[in-house]
Amino acid sequence: MRYIIGLLLINLFLISCATTYGPASENFSGGYEDQLTGKNTAIVRFKSNAYTSMTETQKFAMKRAAELTLERGFDYFLIEGNSVYEKNVKLQSQVSCYDYGYSIQCNEYGGGTLSKPRVELTVRMFRGNTPNQTGYYGAQEFLNYNWSNSN
Repeated sequence: MRYIIGLLLINLFLISCATTYGPASENFSGGYEDQLTGKNTAIVRFKSNAYTSMTETQKFAMKRAAELTLERGFDYFLIEGNSVYEKNVKLQSQVSCYDYGYSIQCNEYGGGTLSKPRVELTVRMFRGNTPNQTGYYGAQEFLNYNWSNSN
């Protein structure tokens, strides 16, 4: 029983470590940044930690693009550029040695690599009706469809 409770607590801890949606300046585990590059253009970046998938990171970047579109008084947006990559962080391994009196045994543990998803979108924002073409998204419709259930 203790083993099951321990596993549940570890899973709860790992789930709670995933990047939550919000500005990078207010979120220790990642978040969004945006930079206006013109009257109706911007670059939106979203950085996640190793406990957040690339798919979720892309959804967060799209959410910020939709919010920014509405904040700037526009109705829809076009993704003109999309860059996804992972920042790999190497973890240092540890060495532990035990002295048994007649010999010393050392073991290495830990180490490895963590991948942190990153997404950068180049966004152009427009007013009016959303064209029925690939790459165009109605900002309010996108938010309503993808984030209406507490996402």
